[in-house]
Amino acid sequence: MSAVALRLTDEVGQAVLDRIAAGDLAAIAELDQHVAAVRAELAACRPDQAAIARGAGYSAIRAGWPRPARPHHARRARLVRDNSAAAATAPTGAATVTAACPDVPFTDNPWQADEPPARRLLLHYACGFVEAAVQADWWPANPAVGYEIEWQAMRLAAICRLIWNAEATAALPPDLH
Repeated sequence: MSAVALRLTDEVGQAVLDRIAAGDLAAIAELDQHVAAVRAELAACRPDQAAIARGAGYSAIRAGWPRPARPHHARRARLVRDNSAAAATAPTGAATVTAACPDVPFTDNPWQADEPPARRLLLHYACGFVEAAVQADWWPANPAVGYEIEWQAMRLAAICRLIWNAEATAALPPDLH
């Protein structure tokens, strides 16, 4: 693994997390989206598949970060209207509500948090991501100065958050997982 890539991940990711902690509320939602994206990209990887995790980091740069065409709550409103129309035609007492989250397809159970990806996979993902980003001529702006946070820097913050979660989970006794 590249020590430079890991150092850059730590420095940039922590600076973005510090800025978010200082009150950048709009960035909190975007950070959650990046955390979900990293989890989705690593969901199919086993802990011994470091090369696949590194490749996922490379692929993330090539794919870029698309901006949604409309806010997330607008999709929810449409789903609620669709469900209310179905409920109006359903027989009385029929259970028509199911627990599903189409925006997070890798989640097994919406009522219980999934285990964070393995630290080893996250580190390899970070190396692949940073190396591909630098090859694509990206270099981070200083997030402490007040610039808009770039999506690449936000992704590094998401990786840092997931590493922190993985370390915290590993420190818990098995009966508290």
